[in-house]
Amino acid sequence: MSTKRTDRDIPFGARYVMREKNESRVELDANEHWLPTPNMQARHDGVRILTTNIEDLGRWLEAHGGEITTNDAGDGVQVWTLRTATDVWPDGSRVPVLVSVLVPDDFPMMPEIRAAVAA
Repeated sequence: MSTKRTDRDIPFGARYVMREKNESRVELDANEHWLPTPNMQARHDGVRILTTNIEDLGRWLEAHGGEITTNDAGDGVQVWTLRTATDVWPDGSRVPVLVSVLVPDDFPMMPEIRAAVAA
């Protein structure tokens, strides 16, 4: 028997409140730093931002730092994902943020973004 906590272990109402809180905090953070949130999907454990513009990922990287991973999506396309978080809130917490973009394999990547790719 596993003792690992899953999403189903968190009551729906609590997940809903956490999702709303994360969404609000990321929106405030994005507005403060002038960051794009073209397709934001809030969850109880963080926020995912999907974009079609690599510059959006670069702006989040510049504002908050983080680490980028790349994965092959097939047919000459890769998914680049930045793992970062919002500024620290007064309660000491940060909201995890994933910013993902699809790019062609031969896309000329900005050096700042390439330097943040996990080894």
